[in-house]
Amino acid sequence: MAKGIVALQKLREQAATLKKYHPDWSFNKIGKKIGCRHSCVSRWVRRDQACEPLHDQSRSGRPPKADAAAQEHIVMAAQLPECRTAADVAAKLQQDQHLSFSVTTVKHVLRQHGLQHLSPVARPMLTDSHKLARVKFAKAVLRRDKTSKRRWLNTDSKIFHLHKMGRPLRRWCSPGARGTVPRPKHSIAAHVYMGICYWGVTKLMFVTGTHKQVSKFVNPKSKRLYAGVGSSEYSEVLSQMFVPEGNRLFQQAGQWADKWQLQQDNAKPHKTATNMAYIAENVPGGHFLTWPACSPDMSPIENMWAWMEGKLHKEYQPKNVEELKDSLEQIRQSIPASMLHNMFDGYQARMQRVVDLDGEYINM
Repeated sequence: MAKGIVALQKLREQAATLKKYHPDWSFNKIGKKIGCRHSCVSRWVRRDQACEPLHDQSRSGRPPKADAAAQEHIVMAAQLPECRTAADVAAKLQQDQHLSFSVTTVKHVLRQHGLQHLSPVARPMLTDSHKLARVKFAKAVLRRDKTSKRRWLNTDSKIFHLHKMGRPLRRWCSPGARGTVPRPKHSIAAHVYMGICYWGVTKLMFVTGTHKQVSKFVNPKSKRLYAGVGSSEYSEVLSQMFVPEGNRLFQQAGQWADKWQLQQDNAKPHKTATNMAYIAENVPGGHFLTWPACSPDMSPIENMWAWMEGKLHKEYQPKNVEELKDSLEQIRQSIPASMLHNMFDGYQARMQRVVDLDGEYINM
């Protein structure tokens, strides 16, 4: 609330200043310049010309139900593990502090202090061995020269859905006007592999998991077609996309063409003996350190996936899987070089954050 008042005061001062320096400007022109109605500009300018204060005068009204001390108690109670809702906070204050506030008042105070009622983000559970492996990996990266990250090709896969599959956003409305949101039972999806490096982005390769794209490889144990990407299909991804594209990117950059390294996660199809031998033979710098398990937060390509997904649902409305593929290709081509530079130049800070937190999850 305080921030809103300060911003409004700045608008008023801007309107008065513009009128002083540009007396021939109309109120409508000034309003468009600062982004408000001409009637507001007219009122503020006339106040200034009459030497009246631009800020609002103090108003009479009912005093707040919660004074500063009570608001502090409300905020502190809301941060307790046992207080999950505003009703829990009100009951806790009544029990411990003998303070009686309605749920509405509690919500109002918490929002005034910038708190929101959000669900925690679910993440894979990290064991002690996971944390040790994460710290070991981060320290190994930190021991290397800062510019060495520029010879890494980070690779990963991502499933993009035609429809957003998350929970609909909440909004304030009357019970009768709640409305509905259509949601498909099975969303059409595209499973894609991609790699990023300091110098650019590889092409996309759509694999099993994409709508109506069935694996052509048979699982030798079950004698059935693979339901997902198997070792044989990933071998094709390496030979047809990652290795040729890695060579192209680093040769075009004129940097590390004979020393670039491939980085991949620890999915079983990725680390079979056949695929690891292929990487050792065909990638100039071979495979980088073994990526720690349950650690997508340590890779900058996860930030790229999030950016692409946000852009897909914000700027594109694909109707089928082919349009979804075309949209993803257009997004890939629009990835700015500055974003890639920032991601790889920030590798040091990302790894240092892991070490500082003793292997816990990071928010980067």
